[in-house]
Amino acid sequence: MLERLDRLETLRKLKELQERIAELAYQLTGEEPAAWTPKVDLLEDEDHYVLLVDLPGVRPEDLELLEEGSRITLAGIRHPLPGVYLLEERPMGTFRRTLDLPSPIEEGTAQASLRQGVLEVRFKKRKGAPLPLSQ
Repeated sequence: MLERLDRLETLRKLKELQERIAELAYQLTGEEPAAWTPKVDLLEDEDHYVLLVDLPGVRPEDLELLEEGSRITLAGIRHPLPGVYLLEERPMGTFRRTLDLPSPIEEGTAQASLRQGVLEVRFKKRKGAPLPLSQ
């Protein structure tokens, strides 16, 4: 019985530490911690990177996509549905996901679509300029 109480106390302390870390992160960055993190796949072909993000229940107007060089940040919110939840397993609230692509992209060329709960974003790879060769 004592061992179980010790475990519960340890879990309580861990939860307090987790909350404190979230508070400190907010103080440092000014950003609310994300409530959940969407799953992603990143594919590539010769000319593009294709990002697939599972976002069931997220509306297009609740999404924000930012591209900076080869860094992509996706943020948004999934709102709870009206009604009384008898069981709630799907995460709700804000999310933020940042990915570093293997190489730079051409800014402003991203094309995005949200179909059946999957966001697909295509980024055109930036082609490097040929290096001059000295003779």
